[in-house]
Amino acid sequence: MQLPDSVQQRLRRLACLHPLARVQFRLPDACDFFVYITGRANDLEVVSEFGQAEQPALILEMANQTLKAILDGHLNARHAFLLGDVQYTGDRELAAALAGLFPARSKKGDMFGEA
Repeated sequence: MQLPDSVQQRLRRLACLHPLARVQFRLPDACDFFVYITGRANDLEVVSEFGQAEQPALILEMANQTLKAILDGHLNARHAFLLGDVQYTGDRELAAALAGLFPARSKKGDMFGEA
């Protein structure tokens, strides 16, 4: 599973607070995948693979539409959690940090919180 470069850049931001954390994504169509960050501080790589992760720090469950809307910037990830569109099990701080990386775009097409 290849994630877009913009998503990989955002996920690299988690490495400081949650090094080597594995995040499992469970989708209803059985296209489950997991993501983890590997490497050293200046040479981080985001790896995503289909299947089940061993001992994930966080498990996220959502519909395919929800994941697509979040990644496309149409749905704020924090709002998706609050609305119950995303359920999680595991590290609450990691879930909050991950949600903060995916705000919705403004109507002008800018991303809030982008550095």
